[in-house]
Amino acid sequence: MEMYYSEKFEFSAMHQLWNNKFDDTQNYEMFGKCANPAGHGHNYILEVKVTRPINLEDEHWIIEYQNVVKEIFVDIVDHKNLNMDVAGFENLNPTVENLARFAWESLADKFNRCKLCSITIWENDRTYCTYSE
Repeated sequence: MEMYYSEKFEFSAMHQLWNNKFDDTQNYEMFGKCANPAGHGHNYILEVKVTRPINLEDEHWIIEYQNVVKEIFVDIVDHKNLNMDVAGFENLNPTVENLARFAWESLADKFNRCKLCSITIWENDRTYCTYSE
């Protein structure tokens, strides 16, 4: 038997949604009010869902899980300019979709006692993306 476990983590970051191949009009049409050339920020919510065998005697796996998420992902993106400070977004727009995939790729093989099922990132109360394989 297996169980699914999910926990939410918070981080704040800014990003610039802008394509230099577009003119201003095309950028505003593509990205709407988020097409601020100076960028804008969000208070993101990251949900990391894992599965693992049920083992009531193993109480320490959650601490390991939380530390992996914090050290491998949250500490890398929290209070950062995603476009400038996070390797991988130099030439990739840090949309919520790309950020969810980046979180998956960062965390996929990092857990010892559980297996990653899905990543969900909320950019705000109504916009989110879930990534899984």
